[in-house]
Amino acid sequence: RARDNLHYISAPRSPDVQLHLRGTVDIYHQNTKHKANFPEERTRIEGRGGRIHIPPKHPDGSRVIAYNALHKETVGLAMSRSIGDWEWTAVGVIPDPDVVVLDLKEFWSEHDLSLGDDRDGKTSIAGDNDDAKKKRAFVVLGSDGLFDARKAEFVASHMAYGLFEYQIDRDEEDRVADGGIKDDDESAFSKRLIEVGKKLVKMASPLKEGWYRDDITYIAK
Repeated sequence: RARDNLHYISAPRSPDVQLHLRGTVDIYHQNTKHKANFPEERTRIEGRGGRIHIPPKHPDGSRVIAYNALHKETVGLAMSRSIGDWEWTAVGVIPDPDVVVLDLKEFWSEHDLSLGDDRDGKTSIAGDNDDAKKKRAFVVLGSDGLFDARKAEFVASHMAYGLFEYQIDRDEEDRVADGGIKDDDESAFSKRLIEVGKKLVKMASPLKEGWYRDDITYIAK
């Protein structure tokens, strides 16, 4: 973040669980994935002589096929943009990221969101109605290991629960168990958020441990 602008780079590269959200989750902005079946990516790769395998039932599982000297065989790369995969560079896979700049004031005002604390320590609100004050904004950055396995709506709902509602549920459990409300500190909240995060990774993993699971990295703020 630089002043009122949010800069981010879209870089190259389970069992069902019930979730009881008190509120609703709306996704206002998503980046574009780098997949070889997308028209712009496909045109570039095939224009340079590259070969793409696109599964008919799961087109987002497309692969760019190239001969890999290390494995001594053809290998499919899951991304259409990557850094350091030299064999695929020759067939149209590029290292160029998408750089996106969001004007946060315009973004929050457009969607009637709470702005939180400004630089003077005062709270400012994009809208004057009560609904704007109840809304909370958050950002999730994640690798393809997460978002290829679970839809953005699924990830957003679980992170909203972890960021804003998980602590409330635990406090209610404490009331029932101890007849009162336990004080909670930032450390305890962090542990609870990590617990929710671990569950999300588990739900993005294959049902069987022996099956392949891509690396999963994500940040929520």
